[in-house]
Amino acid sequence: MRVLSTIKFTVLRMVRNYIVLLLLLVVPILLITFFSYILSGVTTETGVPLRDENAMQMVLVFQLFGGSIVMYMIYNDLFTENKMRIYSLPFNQTMYAFSIMLCGAVYSILLGVILMVYAQLVLGVVWGNWVWTIYIISLMAILSIIVCLIFTFSVKKYKIAERLSEVYGVGFVLLAGFFFPMPENAFFDFFGTYGNPLTLSIGAVHEMDQSNLGEAWFQANILLGAIIILFMVMLILGRRRMG
Repeated sequence: MRVLSTIKFTVLRMVRNYIVLLLLLVVPILLITFFSYILSGVTTETGVPLRDENAMQMVLVFQLFGGSIVMYMIYNDLFTENKMRIYSLPFNQTMYAFSIMLCGAVYSILLGVILMVYAQLVLGVVWGNWVWTIYIISLMAILSIIVCLIFTFSVKKYKIAERLSEVYGVGFVLLAGFFFPMPENAFFDFFGTYGNPLTLSIGAVHEMDQSNLGEAWFQANILLGAIIILFMVMLILGRRRMG
């Protein structure tokens, strides 16, 4: 409940960055639309329209970068010259940080849902299990936020944290083999499968669509386990940085 008391203030702060929020929506829509028209009529080896496969993958890819607005707000409000003004306000700053995380997660998940609706209604993309896909999107959004905050709390220079968050997003896209095949060895095999949140999320959606419930939950639970562990790490680093 203490977190909820700061939600209104957090939302107002986020709305001030409306250009960034709009870009996080408009850019994915443009890219999904562009690739959908290019891949129109092409199917995978299993007969699934490549347009549908690409849309699902891109919706999940964008979640890798969903923590950017959260890390910016927390750094700007709690670690810059704005710190004194925020600390003078009548609410708990730790709860405010959690409310930023909550609002950021809700916004990222909402963007994912909007992209799904747009892809289906405008581009004709057919989604399998909507509830399951949204659950996976939620896991990816939360994981991205936690990882970005770990970077923010771990390094003193925000620019370095930004670059690390970009490496996190782009790196896992590359390791998933989206642009070119990865070398075949233990390292790339691990980070191209169970060590990669992107391939885990895509795999979880695929397995659920094929009614392989056990494997779908297994891959989703790896994401959930990573969230729990990294959340603890984030708390330790955050308390040390804010203390």
